[in-house]
Amino acid sequence: MKAYVGSVDQAELRWFLAEDVMPKDLLRHEVRRWLTESTTAVWALLDEEAAEAINADLIGGRHRDACNLLLNRAVELLSLLSALPDLSGTVTTRVGASR
Repeated sequence: MKAYVGSVDQAELRWFLAEDVMPKDLLRHEVRRWLTESTTAVWALLDEEAAEAINADLIGGRHRDACNLLLNRAVELLSLLSALPDLSGTVTTRVGASR
């Protein structure tokens, strides 16, 4: 099992990376950059096979299929704001209310 981070909008997975390949400061920057009223950043715990399948869909341009795989195969799936609470004051939540 390994932790991954990504950004999901209403229907598609936008980006997806192993958490350990992205320095925490860069992760904070990417979350601020990608999070909008219609997207959310996620933290997921996945086995290697599921992560490879998700990456294959992303590389193949099948972002909706990648999102479905993420939702169906994650052992645990959290909003990244839950996993990194120090970001909670810096972004707009999914429903549009500032924290």
